[in-house]
Amino acid sequence: MVIRFGDCELDLHLFEVRRDGQVVKVEPQVFDVLRYLVEHRDRVVTKHELLDEVWDNFVTESALTTRIKAARRAVGDDGRAQRVIRTVHGRGYRFVAAVDETGGPP
Repeated sequence: MVIRFGDCELDLHLFEVRRDGQVVKVEPQVFDVLRYLVEHRDRVVTKHELLDEVWDNFVTESALTTRIKAARRAVGDDGRAQRVIRTVHGRGYRFVAAVDETGGPP
């Protein structure tokens, strides 16, 4: 399945993030954070939920913050604009971009 938002694509079968048709290299955990946020975009995902779902072992919130920053960079977003990933202070994160889900490549 390919999920499109803005000029980006998240390919769940190939484990790729693409922007303007070009593959953006991301760490596996960055991809997993993006995937999880997209799959649960109907609500705020807590920091603890993301930590539990993406990591197999205990990590600090700073590791999550680093991955969120990398995810935003990969999709052309940042902490100021928050057009794709919005921070809900004291709670967690929410994927806010409009998406188009399809079964395959364009």
